[in-house]
Amino acid sequence: MTLRARLVPPGFGRPLLVAVVVAVVSWAVIALPSVFTNYLSGDARAYENWGNWMTSHLVPYRDFNVEYPPGALPTFIVPVYLHKLAGYHGTYFLWLRVEILILSLLTLVVMAWALSTLGASRRRAYAALCVAAVAPTVLGPVAFFHYDAWPALLALAAVASLLAGRGVLACAFAAAGAVAKVYPLILLPFALFELWRLGRWRAVGAGVAAASAVFVIVVGPFALIAPHGLSWALHREATRPLEIESIGAGFFAAAHEIAGVHLHVVKAAASHGLAGSAPDAARTVLAVAMVAALLAIYRRYLRGRPTPDELVVACSAAVAAYIVCSRVFSPQYLVWLVPLVPLIGGRRGVRAAALLLAILAVTQIFEPYRYDQYWHMGTPWLVWVVVARNLLVIGLLVLLVWPSERAETGGYTSAPRRP
Repeated sequence: MTLRARLVPPGFGRPLLVAVVVAVVSWAVIALPSVFTNYLSGDARAYENWGNWMTSHLVPYRDFNVEYPPGALPTFIVPVYLHKLAGYHGTYFLWLRVEILILSLLTLVVMAWALSTLGASRRRAYAALCVAAVAPTVLGPVAFFHYDAWPALLALAAVASLLAGRGVLACAFAAAGAVAKVYPLILLPFALFELWRLGRWRAVGAGVAAASAVFVIVVGPFALIAPHGLSWALHREATRPLEIESIGAGFFAAAHEIAGVHLHVVKAAASHGLAGSAPDAARTVLAVAMVAALLAIYRRYLRGRPTPDELVVACSAAVAAYIVCSRVFSPQYLVWLVPLVPLIGGRRGVRAAALLLAILAVTQIFEPYRYDQYWHMGTPWLVWVVVARNLLVIGLLVLLVWPSERAETGGYTSAPRRP
């Protein structure tokens, strides 16, 4: 079997090639022009320090603090070695963008296999892959100086594995994504549900064992040699205030504009959040809402007889619910939806993809160009842009969880392949 046959599903060569070209051109539009240079660093400054320290044999969590899970560490190191392989031409920031391009192209390949498993037409494949290819550029510079393309790829691999009937592998990929960015863990129940339907406790045990093995292999060494560093990272994330761009903070921002409600903005964990009893209460409400929303999505999936397309919808809805109910909503979180939403078929898929692109475009209006103006709350129109973006994200979640006509009538024709 040739390498091309291994990488490209039969019949998807041309759609994938077109999407790759679109992705490279779109990447170049943001990554190369000097006009965006000032906006293409951000968190990458910390990535550069951590990458250089690790390649100098310092141990993360023990010798220096890292706020991200251990599964994120490879993405900080790779640009250092790419820079060396290129004879030290360019900068760390450029090679980080190259790494993100590589991850984006791998994402398109995995999407092509998922679409093949879904039985998508060539027309649908062209549309889905091109939407995913251009989406990071629609979001703007934020998509190119954060590592979120890595956990998004792992989450997609979990969904694609489940569609292909590989439940245990899906558990492993979900766990791998979780040790990079946490959120892919919410996809693990879908794999366990399918394993239960296949082989009850024995199959579930295999899935849990695979996920546990990933956690032990990736997190275990750091838990042994640097427990204090890991606990610091966990504490830092657990105590973050209601982030200024989150859905919950958006309601306070609207109240500030409409009724003059006083907001106390503080800087914590490298972002700006709202301090006070009301925002703290909102954090609790959002946490409860997240658990309730995810349980409702899981229950609906478990009680139904979903088609593969419905599985993709459920996974996308779970990720959207996580974003909507999170106390932190950094704009790069939208990258998590880029590989999943375009996989959705039918009219719901067209509407969801269009709505996702609109959300990405609106986000680029204020982030990163006018973020400082926004958190100062001194520019009313920016506040309303953020509020509008957040309402669009809520609208996307509603669209994804709204029962389809087929679901209401019980007209399912097939079920996902059992792992």
